[in-house]
Amino acid sequence: MKLQNYTLRYLAITLLLVIPIWAGIFYVLILDEVYDNIDDDLKNSKIIIIRHAFANQELLNSPEFGINKFTIKPLPKGQYSNKEEFSTSKEFMEYDNDNEPIRTLKTVFNDDKGNPYELIIKASIVEEDELLEDLFLALIGLYVMLVISILAVNHLLLKKIWKSFYIILENLKEIKLGTGSKLKAIDSPIDEFNILEKEVEKMLNRNESIYSSQKQFIENASHELQTPLAISINKLELFAENSVLADEQLMEIGKITDTLNRLTRLNKSLLMLSKIENQQFSEEENINFNELILVLTDDYSDLADFKEVKITVTENDTLYFKMNKGLAIALISNLLKNALIHNHHNGFVNFMIDKNEITLSNSGNNSPLNSDVIFNRFYRHTTTNESTGLGLSIVKSIINNYSIKIEYLFQNNHQFKIIFPIK
Repeated sequence: MKLQNYTLRYLAITLLLVIPIWAGIFYVLILDEVYDNIDDDLKNSKIIIIRHAFANQELLNSPEFGINKFTIKPLPKGQYSNKEEFSTSKEFMEYDNDNEPIRTLKTVFNDDKGNPYELIIKASIVEEDELLEDLFLALIGLYVMLVISILAVNHLLLKKIWKSFYIILENLKEIKLGTGSKLKAIDSPIDEFNILEKEVEKMLNRNESIYSSQKQFIENASHELQTPLAISINKLELFAENSVLADEQLMEIGKITDTLNRLTRLNKSLLMLSKIENQQFSEEENINFNELILVLTDDYSDLADFKEVKITVTENDTLYFKMNKGLAIALISNLLKNALIHNHHNGFVNFMIDKNEITLSNSGNNSPLNSDVIFNRFYRHTTTNESTGLGLSIVKSIINNYSIKIEYLFQNNHQFKIIFPIK
């Protein structure tokens, strides 16, 4: 989720919680203000009615509300409180043909002779249900407008504010160690983004320096190892050819030569792993994997004939993928070599090519491999000296560089399925 939308989500949730609370408080305050205004009007009506009652004694005999909206009833003589009592009730309204809310004032006053009278005055008030409905609709409209406004601000203002941040992100995507690429400068009015740019640039410079040192060390170490190994193997081979040695001694020399050859292969594999993980294979092209697999199966035909293993290729579709050609060759050749080495006589290796998948199945050991560790370095299911234990590790490193997926299945045979991302 983008930073802008992440912020907007929490803001929207906050609004959803705050607006109903605010609306409830607002509704109570408005209703209280309405009642207060109506009560003031009722108090004023009380003063006017009592004044007219003193001037016109006939008003003291008003037992029915009628059109005057008030009643005056005599009370037995005694002591009464002249406190004003307000209440809310409902009364049938002919115009609306429904019960509507009214506000009532009840009080007691004495005439000029000291006789007590009860005065009740009624007044219509704003309909609560309609008020609630109107307020609810108004708040919904307010909420919609707030969300639209926030989205507009998010799109315009926040996008402008975070522009420098996104420029830094885009620059980082283009940075590749070992190419000497630099971070493009930004000119932001926000101090934090300028600080971020400087710190990222420092970090990139440190990484570039470390990367160059590591690359130089790997290349030097590999070269320094390969040279003495090659010399040792050549001397042993010459010694075996030019000397008259016993068979047992020749066998021991052969074992030493095999060990040195294995060490040479191991050194090359480790060097390739380091280069892959350091992303030193930057050149890319559109690879036709159908053609590549056919070429590699032909190259490994001698090994297949020696192992008496039949290789078949089924092309259901043509698979193209953009990557480094050397890594594409290493990906397929390591899987193919692994399938041949760990096979048995009269076995098989089958390639099935689909639009976005390559499935390699082969005969071999009848028990499944441990899918949790088969891609680990130096893991070997068998003890054959032909394997360095790094072939599948190289495969894993290659697919990780290109977001490719690989799955291992065992269904009466060993299957490796390579799934290429759709582009």
